[in-house]
Amino acid sequence: MEITVRLPSALRPRVGDRSTVDVSVPGTATLADLLDALAAEFPGLDRRLRDERKQLRRYVNFFVDGEECRRLSGAETPLRDAKEVQIIPSVAGG
Repeated sequence: MEITVRLPSALRPRVGDRSTVDVSVPGTATLADLLDALAAEFPGLDRRLRDERKQLRRYVNFFVDGEECRRLSGAETPLRDAKEVQIIPSVAGG
């Protein structure tokens, strides 16, 4: 199954300045599996998305077909029928 990963401009240099990357995963894949496949292809990207324990970073939001993954099952969110994962860093300021 092909999943399109949409990346913010801050992460694009790590994937050859592309705004999207298509990743192949098995039909039973989870968001964690997708991130593993993405890390295998683009090793410098993983540390921006997950910590040393492979947990999703707090300040990075992952949307699976428009739904924030933390409202679903976090990294274990299944991607059965998913077409797109969007990665959006949190923005804070005052």
